[in-house]
Amino acid sequence: MGTSSDPPQSPWMWGTLIIGVCAAVAIFVSGVWRSSRFVATRWPLSAGESLLLFVILQVLGALGAEIGTRVAPPQTEGVAPSIDGTLWMMGSAAVLQIIALLLFLMRRDTAANPWTRSKSALLGAAALAAAWFPLHAIGTAIASVQVALGGPAIPREGHATLQLLGKVPLDLQQWFLIGGVVVIVPAIEEVMFRGALLGALRRVGLPVWTAIALSAAIFALLHIPALVGDAVAPGLAMLFALGTLLGWCAARTGSLAAPIMAHALFNAANVLQSLR
Repeated sequence: MGTSSDPPQSPWMWGTLIIGVCAAVAIFVSGVWRSSRFVATRWPLSAGESLLLFVILQVLGALGAEIGTRVAPPQTEGVAPSIDGTLWMMGSAAVLQIIALLLFLMRRDTAANPWTRSKSALLGAAALAAAWFPLHAIGTAIASVQVALGGPAIPREGHATLQLLGKVPLDLQQWFLIGGVVVIVPAIEEVMFRGALLGALRRVGLPVWTAIALSAAIFALLHIPALVGDAVAPGLAMLFALGTLLGWCAARTGSLAAPIMAHALFNAANVLQSLR
């Protein structure tokens, strides 16, 4: 999921930057980022199987979106997708991707102690809370540089999906869209990026932080089509930072529960911001 941030001229800009920098310094001093704290991944697939799953999920996501576009109610050419169109694209892609995940993972030993999963999820929530202001400070800083160099101010919502949720009171379609954004998208994307992709990169022997950075870069780049034109640079920076945080969560716990929880809370918070 993309970003939601105030334009650089917002009165909250300096507050976000100052709090974000202080939080980032505290995180760095705490040493929680050190690779010595990472654990072995419990991802059940080999490197080759993981890369194959990642490619398949990407292809099925694109295929599902195309199917959804074709079966959705027609709309004016060149206009951004409506809520109807977005729901059809998201739903079709999710159905195909979930089927693929079941086929790949249903016979694998992915059992974990529920208490372990719960602790991992709590760590993901805490990590997102600690990194919230640094993440937004990064986006705000890049947006400010963009304006200072003569570029356009970013829109209030930098992600196309968030722009569809600005209308209140919410109707049934918007609630379905929120459910997809907060529950389904984080789960599928975390299996895809922090499970399949990061798992493959770690299994081929890359240093953990190199694998995290590479998976975060791919995560950010593949979200470009969803970013609003004037918000691409700040959005990419924030998404790379978010992908790095989610990769850290996965490496720190060896579980996908932590990044799924952090991703879901990030999306939920951005949805709430879009409804202001």
